[in-house]
Amino acid sequence: MYNVNHYKRYCKILSAVVKEAKKLNYAHKIKKSLNKNKTIWDIVNLETNKTGNTENINTLNIDGNSISDHQEIANAFNKYFFNYSYKY
Repeated sequence: MYNVNHYKRYCKILSAVVKEAKKLNYAHKIKKSLNKNKTIWDIVNLETNKTGNTENINTLNIDGNSISDHQEIANAFNKYFFNYSYKY
């Protein structure tokens, strides 16, 4: 039983140390940043796991036709969302 209590206490202390280290690190980054707003949003996105979608669309299947040209894919998305806005 001693080991379990010791472990739980250690985890609590470690969590507090990690939290304080993050806070100090982020405060330092913001302080030395030239663009504080961007830095703050980068930190918020990092902490909320919002890193963005970096996958590229190489092919798109529309009505059974496979499109691989990037300009045609962009036009297909534009057409879809343009028509969608008129439906609703």
